[in-house]
Amino acid sequence: MKQAIWRAQISAVGKEAAGFLSEGRIILFSDQAPQDLIDYCLVHGGSSLTKPIAVGQHLELYGKVYPITAVGEVASQNLEQLGHITLQFDGATQPELPGTVHLDGSAPSRLDEQGEIVLFEED
Repeated sequence: MKQAIWRAQISAVGKEAAGFLSEGRIILFSDQAPQDLIDYCLVHGGSSLTKPIAVGQHLELYGKVYPITAVGEVASQNLEQLGHITLQFDGATQPELPGTVHLDGSAPSRLDEQGEIVLFEED
């Protein structure tokens, strides 16, 4: 059974955010971020993180489920405090940067202002 540990409604797509898709990257930031950062982000109104992000959990975005393969050491803290993490769609098993969550699968082909992001684990 799917147990959500964090969920957020997408509220906006920054005007430069889609430029990172070619690198297999999406930057998430809460809608409280400064405007100069929002331009580069998928913006959300997120909830509280109920437990730390970990390998073996999953992220659902636009209805597609991605297994989490690596988690940077400050990713959970950044998501909880700032609503910020970088999603890297490369299946890496070692985190590239402290705030990055690596996912197995291809990045979406486009970013839509409608949708939900869910981090979950399965019982």
